[in-house]
Amino acid sequence: MKKELLIVEFRYHDKPTNQDFSSFTTKTVTIGVYDTIEEAVNKGNECIKELEKTFVMNLKDEFKVKGLWGNPDRLVCNWGGPIQFFAKIETLNYSNLIEVIEETLQANERYKAFKRLENND
Repeated sequence: MKKELLIVEFRYHDKPTNQDFSSFTTKTVTIGVYDTIEEAVNKGNECIKELEKTFVMNLKDEFKVKGLWGNPDRLVCNWGGPIQFFAKIETLNYSNLIEVIEETLQANERYKAFKRLENND
């Protein structure tokens, strides 16, 4: 089963908590988990409209179900300023744990057989 996860990651500088601090701070917010890419795109674009109220966007960017090459556009970000954000739609794949365990064991056996044949050549 597949679902679509919509998150926004913020990257910004904050007061250092130790002497060696030299990088940025991140905070990720989960907006929602959706059944379809269409629903995630719609909710994502609502989220982008809210972000545009506070953050400057260099281009009019939005999520799309079918982007330039026919695949979904799953990333929207602002490209500057002291606070950056990355809004992302990621596919979540739910699987049965027992089936995945069996699949990995079978793959390991295939790999061992392959290596045995390779070493005998």
